[in-house]
Parts: sequence; C-alpha cells; structure tokens
Amino acid sequence: MKPPASTTSTEAFLTHGGEIGQLIRSIDWSKHALGAIHQWPQNLRTTLGITLPAQLPLLVFWSSDFFCFYNHAYKRRFGAHNGNWATIGRSSDTICPEVWAFVKPLVVQVLTNNESKLSEDQRLSIERNGHSEASYWTFSASPIIDEAGQTNGVLVACTETTEKVRADHLLATNQEQFQFALQASELGIWLLDIARNLVHWDSRCQTYFGFAKDDTIAYNDVLAHIHPDDRLRVNNAVQEALNPDYRTRYDIEFRTISVEDQQIRWLRCQGKAYFNDQDVADRFAGTAQDITAQMAARENLQNIENQARLAVESAGAGTFLVDLKTDHVVYSRILAKIFTGNETKNLTRESLKTYILPEDKSKRSKAYQEADKTGKLFYEARVIWDNGSIHWVRVMGTYLYDSQNKPVRFAGIAQDISAEVEADLEQKQLASLVEGSPEYMSIASLDGSLRYINPYGLDLLGLKREDVATKNLSDLFYADDWYAIQHEYLPLAILEKQWQGTQYYRHVKTGERIPVAVKRFVIDDPTSGEPFAIVATGRDLRSELAAQKELEAREADLQKANQNLEMALHAGKLGSYDLEFSTGLMQCTAQCKANFGLPADAIFNFPDLINAILPEDRSIMQQAVEEAVANRSVYNAEYRTTWPDGSIHWIRASGKATYDDSGLSLHMAGITMDITAQRMAQQELERQVQERTQELSNANQELIRTNHELEQFAYIASHDLQEPLRKIQSFASLLPENRYDDDQFDLYLNKVILSAQRMSALIKGVLNYSRLSKIEEAFSMVDLNQVISHVLSDFELLIDEKKAIIRCHDLPAIEGIPLQLNQLFFNLIGNALKFSDNTPAITIHCTLLTATESSVILNYPTQSDHVHISVKDNGIGFDPQYADRVFTIFQRLTNGKSYGGTGIGLALCRKIVTNHQGMIKAESELQKGSTFHVYLPVSQSRTYNKTSLL
Repeated sequence: MKPPASTTSTEAFLTHGGEIGQLIRSIDWSKHALGAIHQWPQNLRTTLGITLPAQLPLLVFWSSDFFCFYNHAYKRRFGAHNGNWATIGRSSDTICPEVWAFVKPLVVQVLTNNESKLSEDQRLSIERNGHSEASYWTFSASPIIDEAGQTNGVLVACTETTEKVRADHLLATNQEQFQFALQASELGIWLLDIARNLVHWDSRCQTYFGFAKDDTIAYNDVLAHIHPDDRLRVNNAVQEALNPDYRTRYDIEFRTISVEDQQIRWLRCQGKAYFNDQDVADRFAGTAQDITAQMAARENLQNIENQARLAVESAGAGTFLVDLKTDHVVYSRILAKIFTGNETKNLTRESLKTYILPEDKSKRSKAYQEADKTGKLFYEARVIWDNGSIHWVRVMGTYLYDSQNKPVRFAGIAQDISAEVEADLEQKQLASLVEGSPEYMSIASLDGSLRYINPYGLDLLGLKREDVATKNLSDLFYADDWYAIQHEYLPLAILEKQWQGTQYYRHVKTGERIPVAVKRFVIDDPTSGEPFAIVATGRDLRSELAAQKELEAREADLQKANQNLEMALHAGKLGSYDLEFSTGLMQCTAQCKANFGLPADAIFNFPDLINAILPEDRSIMQQAVEEAVANRSVYNAEYRTTWPDGSIHWIRASGKATYDDSGLSLHMAGITMDITAQRMAQQELERQVQERTQELSNANQELIRTNHELEQFAYIASHDLQEPLRKIQSFASLLPENRYDDDQFDLYLNKVILSAQRMSALIKGVLNYSRLSKIEEAFSMVDLNQVISHVLSDFELLIDEKKAIIRCHDLPAIEGIPLQLNQLFFNLIGNALKFSDNTPAITIHCTLLTATESSVILNYPTQSDHVHISVKDNGIGFDPQYADRVFTIFQRLTNGKSYGGTGIGLALCRKIVTNHQGMIKAESELQKGSTFHVYLPVSQSRTYNKTSLL
C-alpha cells in the first residue's frame, strides 16, 4: 500500500503515522459516517497525530458509535489475533474483539462522566513466541475534549503488567515459604519500634521471654526480665547495633527470667538495624531461638573438659578451648604463663596472637590452613613475654564438630619448649658456623691423618669431601714446608697446646703455593687428658698481600689526583671542607669561606654554618646530612645563607661521610658552591613560564565556554526559535482558506498572535542570557535580606492570589552583583509560585560554610567562606533524573499550556551563580516539591578562579 503522491494540510497529522497512516489515507471516507478527512473534527485529527507514531499501544474510540482507530504499536502487540487489520474506523467489536470486552465499560463511563478511568492487571491471552500465552494488561481511558469542552471520544493506553503480576505472585509465595521456615526452625520474630521504644513480637517470642499475653511491650520491661548478669551486655549489644558508626550485626546469647513462673531460659537473638538517609536507625528486627538445651549440654561438656585440663596441666602443659562462633577462648593459667610469663593475664584470642613474634605468625597461619583440611593443628613459634624475654612454644590442637559435622569449637594444649629448642639451636649454630666459615678449618689426628676439612678449606685446596678420608696432613704441603711443620711447629703446638703463624699450603690440583695465617689448637682426650687431635684454622693471605701492593700504587695515584683536584676547585670557585662530627670543627678552604661571605682567616665551624643558614632552610640541610650518613650515600643540599652584609645567597653543597670499623661516622668531606646567580635566573624563568601558562589556560577556558554557548545558541536557532515561527507560517497559510469562517479565522489568527508572543519571549530570554556572558557590572556588598524583600514585593499580588506561605530565615550580606542576585531569587521564587497546584509553601534557609567545608562540598579548592541557601517548595516537582537538565536553556519538563514560561529561567540562575563563582543544584520528586541549593562565596576576592571546573 503506497501513500498518496501529495499530502494536503488537512492530512498533515498522518505524516508520521507509518503503515496505519497509509491505511487511513487509502480509505474512501466520504461514504463513512465521519465524512472526508478534511471534515474530521480538529481534536480527532490532533489526537490521531499523537497516537499513530507513539511507541505505546493506543486506541481511539470516536463518538457513541465507537469508531475504532489504533496505532502500529497496538497492531504489533495484538495483530496475531485478528485478520481485520486492513480496516480501520469500523465498530470496535469487529476490529479488536479480544480487548473490547475489557475496554468497553471504561469507554462508556468516560463518555458518560467526562472523567478518566483505569482497569488494572486484566488477564488476556495473546499470540506470542509462536503460541497463545497468558498476559496481564492495564487499560487507561481518557476523554478527548473539543474546544467547547465536550467529550467526543476516548483515548485508551494499553500497558503490559505481566512481569509485575508475576512478581506479586512470587512475593506472596515467598512470604508463605518464609513463615513455614520460621515455624520449622522454631524461631521467634521480634521488632523494636525505636521511636516509641516498644518491642513487637510473635507468640513464640512471647513464650521465650515469659510474656504470654502481651504481643507489644516496652523495651525497658524486656530488659528488666533479662538475667542481671546478662542485662548490661544485651543492652550494650543493642546500642552498638543501632550506632551508625558500627552497624554491627546483633548476635548474642543470654538468659531470660519468665514473668509468670520465674523460669530461666537461654536464648540466642540475632538481628539487624536499618538506617534512613540521615543515618538514623528507624527499624531493628530479628529472630529469637531457645538454646536452653544446648547450653545445658555445653555446661556438661565443660565439666568434662575441666577434668581433662587438670590432667594435662599436671604434665606442665597449658590448655585452651575456643568457641568458633564467638571466638571466645577459655584457657588455663599455665597456658597464660607459657605465652606471656604471667599466670593472671586477662587474655582474648586476639591478644594471645599478639605475643607471637611477627615473623613467626605465618607459621601459625599455615598451620591453621592445614588444620582446616585435616582437623589437627601443630606448630612451633616464638613468643615475647611481658618482661621482653623470648620463648619457644609448641601448640597442638583439634577441631570439635557438631552433629552436622561442622566445626564448633577448637581444643588444644601448649608447651614451653625453649630449653629443647635452644639445645638444638646450639648444635645447629656450631655446625653452621664451621660449615659456613669463610676461613680454613680442619681436624687431624696426631699421626697426621685427616678427619675433617670444612667446605671453604676443600675449595681452597682443590679437594672433594670424599678425599679427606684418604689424605694425610703431609699431602697438603710441599716437602720442605712439611719438614718444618713436622719437626718444629707441631711439637711446639703439642707442648704449648697452640701455635700460630704463616704456613704455605699446596693446592692439590694446580700445585699453587698458598700463604695462610694458621692457628693450631691441641684437643685433649676428656678421659685420659692426653692430646689426641689437632684443630687448625686459617685465613687465605693472597688477597691481603695483593691489596697491600695495590694500596701502595693507589697512594701514589691519590697524591697526583689531589693536586689536580685543588686546581679544579680553584678554577670552578668550589670551596672544600672537612667536618669532624664529634666536635663540629671544620677545615675550610678560602673559597669555601668566601662562598659564605667570609674572609680567608675567619673562624668557620659547623655551628657558624648553621647560624648562617636561613632558619626555614636549616632543617633541609640537617635532614640531608642525616640521611646521607644513615644511608652511606652522597650528601646533596641547596639552601639559603645570610652574608655578614645582610644579603641572601644560595649555596649548593655536597659531601661524603667516612666511618670507623664499628660503623660510626667520623668525618664528612665535600664541596660548596655559590649558585645565587643561577637561582635568580631560574626563578625569573619559572615566573614568566607560570604567567604565560596561566594566560593560556584562561584563554582556553574562555574559548571552551564560548564554544559551548555557541552550541546552545545554534540549537535555539534551529529548534526553539523556529518552532513558533513554523506555527506562525502554518496558521497564517490557513487564514485565506477560512476568511469567510469568522470563528475559524479568529482561532487561527489568535494562534498566530500567541506564537508571535512566544517567539518574542524566547528572543528576550536569549538576549538576557547573552548579557550574562560578560560580567561588566561591579561587585559590591549585597544584603540578601533586602533582595528577598524586593522580590516578595514584586510577587505581592501573585502571593495574595495563591495564598502562598513564605518563610525566610535571616540571610547574610555577601559580595555580588545586585541586579543579578535579584534576578536569581526572582526566578527561583517565581518558579516555586508558578509550578504549584496547591497553596504554595516556600521555605528559604541559609547556612554559613567555612572555606574547608566549602572545598569539600564544591569539590574544588577555595579560600572563601560560602553561604548555602536552599529554596524549598511544595510544588509539582520533577523526576530526579532531570536534576541537571532543568538548568539547560529552553529545557521544559512541564506542559506549556498548564504552566507558562520559556524554559530559560533556571538557565539564567545557573549563569548568575557561575558569574559569582558559585554552584547551584536541584533536588526533587514528582508531586513532592523541589529544593534548589545555591552556594555563593561571601567574598569574591578570596575565591579561586575555577572556570575549568564549571
């Protein structure tokens, strides 16, 4: 079906009607009761112009004959039911019989009573996914009213609610299952009314607490019937759960005393507090469970465990038992002493862990990970007693499980194994000392047969471990060297029990003759007292002898380098110094003193140096020295000094410390250089770069802002300003056709006039907005109380007419542009009065914010205090998702026929606030009013330029 070649102005409403619009054009309406299309009533054409392109399924029923029209969205949803889609404008029972059964009563009521009607969640079978499927629909019927106020037809919107209905059914099912679960688990439900301090509970909770006749009771009465030993603990747990800083889950075991028979019952209560937007708890609910039987069983088990603990402690071991649900630990005094050295310590599981050395805590963690798999725990670790001594402990334990094989407790013992570990450690240390020694070590019998050589000795002599058993001491020396050892050194060592000197060993593979500084000791048999072995230790002297030769060569090179250094220092005006840390005395060259403005013969030590440095730079220099000494690195620092003539100079200093064998710093030698000229040049360059950078940044931000406004104006010119012009052209073209129809002629002429007025208002708004782009007016102190007073005076008649209630708190004076601030509050209060269907109630409140608070709220740094002014109304409000869109020029969220205006007022407000270096934002809900928050600096001179943040 193709559309006609041309479309007359009377058929313009079908332009966007798609397939259905083409269908309407194809019908010969001259034979229909409605007549030709150009004879159709205007409100029918307007309604169809809205209905046909809509994405929501819509039906139009016209006149008491119920002629039916539908859009493509309706056909897409219900088209599979009916083969009569090629017709339109027929009676409703032939075009949409499946829907007509639900809709007809609504349509009849709307036509009769001239008011909208709604039929919700109606079950309807439709074709979907290749088969008939049950669905649910809500039908909303509204009257179509002509210019005389008469209802000619009905517009019906069809909204599918299948998912909502299914969700309601699912919720009801879940609630039934929840109640069944509570009954099966024997849990009672309670709810604390925080505002009234009342507890509401079910019958099971009533029984548990002993209030069989009361389903609501005061919270203090509930506390009064909790066991005295548990009462404070329960109340503290409740208060902690209600504290927004903790938000802990309420889970506690305690005893109650029945009101009726004074019976003691153990309960476990669990619950959670719910907080509102102000972080105040407004609801606290949970469950209660009778655990009296479990607690009795726990007590019996405790008695058994106490007996077992006595047996263990008699063996010198400490015992412990951990409740895995509460992490509460019960332990013996011996365990406390093993971990802390003090039997009377009041310990928790967490505090016990703190006694374990940090480097051993990983052993404990790994042991518990393994215990999670095997059920058994074992680890050895060090603990630090209260007196600072370190002890070794061995911990063994096992998990205890409930009937569901879930671990509920953990029991174990701990032993002090310090003596055992120390003995083993001594043996390992001795073996490690010998095996890892960087010196030669050996043991030989008196006959020279070798018994042991350490790894260093094996490597020194070119031997392997297995070679030792087959070698004799004589194999380690050349014949001449062995002869002296055998006939001179060994007899002397046996006689005096020791000997030391230099001997030359032989590398068994290379034959190298190796000088070694040897010490020999004779070991006596502990039984007979006779010597039975000789121990030798030795130090390879090759590196020392080579280093001695190298040192002699370096001393010669150093003398030459010192001469060259003195020449370089003089040429570069570098002064050298040597500081002795212990005395603070300094040896300085003449150039070094000159760098501080002093003559060559001036006394200049470390205290003099500190006094010459500017106070604010002294810590920089001292910290650099301390870090260089601590890290054994090069000292570098730049600082300012005051010369005797009062001038300020920059010094660059560097140096390197020397240390003694113990690591104590002795001296620092280094150089100094006057860099004043370089610093001044650098600072001047940085200043110029900063100025140019700031100028470029400001220019870029101004360009961004200008481009953004140009985009908005382009949008206005292409859309908002053209819309009234298009209406003027359209209605003006209709005037000649209706010049003989006075009523129709006046109607079109009035629409032309209204469109012209609308265009004039838009142009005026654009001009007002454009004038705000350049701030030419001077800032001055403005009393906001006077501004509000003037605005209220301007709206005096409208306020009286709407009987508006306006409350305004005392407002401060701020620095601003008077006319712009007047326009800001004129627009905000005007909108609050205009967009209200009921008696307007407007509240203006002000809060003073410090600069720190302002920086946090505004999300950019500022040095000025700010005022936070809120303008709150009870008007029609708007969807929160449009909270930022309302400030866009010509953006309207309301029906222009119901509420006047151009859509530029709030855009002007944002522009004015931006001109004042402030911020504006909106909060709102539909039919619940709006609140506009305005943040303005008290002083403009102390506000940072934040153009880039706007």
